Amino acid sequence: MFRGSFVVGALVLLFGAAAVLGFGAIFRAKSVAARIDAAAAGILAAAMAAVGLGWAPLGVIPLGAATGVVFLLSVVRIVYQGPRAAGAAGAGRWSAIYGAAVAALSGWVLLSASSGAGSVSDHPGHQLGIILADIMGAILMLFAATGWLLGTFAMPAESKSHAVPRLKGVREALVAAGLAVALYAIS
Repeated sequence: MFRGSFVVGALVLLFGAAAVLGFGAIFRAKSVAARIDAAAAGILAAAMAAVGLGWAPLGVIPLGAATGVVFLLSVVRIVYQGPRAAGAAGAGRWSAIYGAAVAALSGWVLLSASSGAGSVSDHPGHQLGIILADIMGAILMLFAATGWLLGTFAMPAESKSHAVPRLKGVREALVAAGLAVALYAIS
């Protein structure tokens, strides 16, 4: 479905870099939960890079399974936060909700790319409501990418908030920017 060289190049570059950062974060993680989160982010980014390469129609089942597993991990993180303080559990819950939303958007991109393997006009999602939702999703993901970068690199020293770790912030910004490009391309 992604036929433009700019779109394919951007998707492969953004998601490929995010996959490398996700798999690299597995080795830097200090806990098992952090390793699982890093692996999930790497798997999701690698699956979306495969979608960008045009493998969605051929590999919809394995790519969908990978996206589904990442979504289920996020849902488990939403439901079960473990014995943490109330503030830390709240922050972890919002992070898990964001992860589930990203996995759901990735699933939508995968579904759209796999069903639109023929002509773009034959795509079943080309209805006004879906096109507008895709464009609004792309804009929201651009804001998310900007927010991740600001939370990583532009946190004032006197702020009470903690800066996002650099590798995680860059990885999440790359995934959000890649999803913005993909949602714009399928609209």
